[in-house]
Amino acid sequence: MNNLVSPSIASGNYPWQTTISKLKSFNGIGLHSGNLIKVTLKPAKENTGIIFIRTDIDKKDKECSIQALYSNVSDTSLCTTIENENGIKVATIEHLMAALNGTGIDNIIIELNGPEVPIMDGSSLPLIEIIEDCGIKSLKVKRKILKVLKKIEVNVDNKYCSFAPSKEQKFSVEIDFENKAVGKQSASTSLANYNFKNFASNARTFGFMKDVEYMRSKGLGLGGSIDNCIIVDNNEIINPEGLRHENEFSRHKLLDAVGDIYTSGYRIQGSYKGLRCGHYINNLLLHELFKSNENYEIVEYSDKSYQEFHRGIVSNYLAS
Repeated sequence: MNNLVSPSIASGNYPWQTTISKLKSFNGIGLHSGNLIKVTLKPAKENTGIIFIRTDIDKKDKECSIQALYSNVSDTSLCTTIENENGIKVATIEHLMAALNGTGIDNIIIELNGPEVPIMDGSSLPLIEIIEDCGIKSLKVKRKILKVLKKIEVNVDNKYCSFAPSKEQKFSVEIDFENKAVGKQSASTSLANYNFKNFASNARTFGFMKDVEYMRSKGLGLGGSIDNCIIVDNNEIINPEGLRHENEFSRHKLLDAVGDIYTSGYRIQGSYKGLRCGHYINNLLLHELFKSNENYEIVEYSDKSYQEFHRGIVSNYLAS
């Protein structure tokens, strides 16, 4: 078995668990603190999962580590925040989680010397490029995936999201804002064939000037700027370069969902649908999913399923 795999294969129906092939550090500004934060990505052994470790706190690594699981999500008001039993938190994990899901990373240690993952340019693309630079290594243990067995739905106020059985990992999102610069738009993609990077990874987070002013009055959003966020003032986008996609707002909501749903701890074989969705309802959906064993089953990827998937890629390539 080749020890190194391409991200396009790892992100699909690849049967083996993965990690990054080498250590990599980078710096970036925290969206809310405004502080420069150093992050170090480290390879991890099989069945580790995704673990964040705060290195700025004077405690043992074990006391400062937090598993990136839906059950550890403690706040979803402005981002997705995870917290361990010692009260140690890491905020704004969703863009990095989306990058890990989109590139097919199962196991990794993420050390950071601050309370939040850097915002970078407001999207997942810079994080994906860092992962690509690390390389992806195949491990000698089969992947376990979560297979959705029946439709699961959550409704809160005017928001909705659901899982349904599917042969692939598919995400569909629709948003509807009164603001004319955003309006009603949708986005949909499968995570197979590296689609996440090509379709949604460069979609930036967005906010409204009136909300930015309020957050800063509360000591939040101190690192936000037009360099890492689409800012809407009244009904106009104030970023000089405009949008990267006509539906960049809905693509970013899809990006957030890809990250939030990866806190399930598994790659999910199923279809996600969100209407006016956000971090809170995404977390509620995972809690609803795990309420009953009748909703899902955990299975290992089989060599047969990988071979069938690989033949499909080759067939599509030859037909194009």
